[in-house]
Amino acid sequence: MKFAVIVALMCVLSPPVSADSGTRHTNIKCEIQDESFAEVNVCRLKILGRGIIGANVHLKIKKLPVKTVKVNFSVWKKLSGYHPFLFNTTVDLCHNIKHPNPSNVFYYFYGALKPFLNVNHSCPINHDLILKDFVLDDMMFSLVPVPKGNYMFDIKLWANGAWRATIFSYLDIKVDKTL
Repeated sequence: MKFAVIVALMCVLSPPVSADSGTRHTNIKCEIQDESFAEVNVCRLKILGRGIIGANVHLKIKKLPVKTVKVNFSVWKKLSGYHPFLFNTTVDLCHNIKHPNPSNVFYYFYGALKPFLNVNHSCPINHDLILKDFVLDDMMFSLVPVPKGNYMFDIKLWANGAWRATIFSYLDIKVDKTL
């Protein structure tokens, strides 16, 4: 009897869960502009569990060490095609790792990636770049609430003064309620 009462209370008190709530990766593409500098070993999504999709990227760097890295990060929203949305910012990755700035949107982007990324130190970088099993979470969008929709993150990487790679990450944001 107690179990039935507890289940009934949980059903009444918990917020409704719809099939289209949540965030998820839908696609990922990696392009190398300078194949003498780097190559893509892995660029794919992987199903980690029921409804859990992880992004995996492994860029093999052929010319080490990488002394300077700049990242251009832009968000695009799908309307009738992809259109610029919210921000387009370029940051010096080496400087931002050494001197984090919470007033820069890149601070939150890098903070979400950091547990899944092997770049957690400043320059020079003497190894491959690996993003392993990066899973989107609804809480990632609680500080910057965005409307439901399909989005593309366009991430351009400059290394040692030249544009080397672009990563396109496609995702659906279907958060019903922002916190």
